[in-house]
Amino acid sequence: MWLKDQTMQRKNKNIKSQLFKVGFFFLIVGILVIISTPLTKLKGEVFEEMRLAIFQLNINKENTTISDINTENLEMTTENTEVAEENDKKANYSYIGELSIPKIKLRRGFVSKESRYNNIEYNITIAQEADYPDVPMGNFILMAHSGNAYISFFDKLYKLQIGDEASVSYNANTYNYRLTNIYNQAKTGTVAIYRNPNVKTLTLITCTHNDDYNQTIYIFEEI
Repeated sequence: MWLKDQTMQRKNKNIKSQLFKVGFFFLIVGILVIISTPLTKLKGEVFEEMRLAIFQLNINKENTTISDINTENLEMTTENTEVAEENDKKANYSYIGELSIPKIKLRRGFVSKESRYNNIEYNITIAQEADYPDVPMGNFILMAHSGNAYISFFDKLYKLQIGDEASVSYNANTYNYRLTNIYNQAKTGTVAIYRNPNVKTLTLITCTHNDDYNQTIYIFEEI
C-alpha cells in the first residue's frame, strides 16, 4: 500500500511538472506575439522614414474631369504584415513625391506612374488616368488598401471629415488641399469621380471602412 501511494505521488508530480512546462511555453509564446506586433510596425515606420528622408534630400524634378477609374485591384487586405514588409524592403525604388495628412498622421511617398512599384501591393498608387499635382486644374488620384496589413496605407481615411487638410510634395513644390466631399460607390471594378473641373483636385480612393461591398472616394480641392 505504501509503495502504491508513493507511485501515485510520483505520477501526480510528473503530471504537475508537465502542466507547468506546457503553461510556461504558452506564456512565452503569448508574450512574444504581443511584443512582435508593435516591433514589426515600428520596423516598417523606421524604414518608411528612411525612404522619406532620401526623398527630401533628392527630389526628382521630373486635363479634364476623370469620369471612370479602374479600381479592380483595390480590395481590403489582411495580407501578412511581415511578408509585405519584406517585399517592400527588397524593392528598389525611390519616391518622386509625398502625401501628408496630419490629422491621421499619414506621411507616405509615391513613385512615378511608370514605375513597376506604382502598385497597391507596394505603395500608395497613382491612377494611370491621374494628372500630376503641377498640372493646372488637374486631378491627382491616389489609391491604396485599407485593412490591417503593412500595405494598408489608407486604413485611417475613414476618420477624416469635411474641412480636413492634406498636402502633396512634388517637383520641389508643396500643394495644399482641403477635403470638400466624401461619397461611396459599389465595388464594380471602376469608380466615377465627381469634382469641380475648374479647381485643382486631390482624389483619394480606398475600400469603405467595415464594408466589403463599397469603396469610398475623398475629394480635396486646392487651397
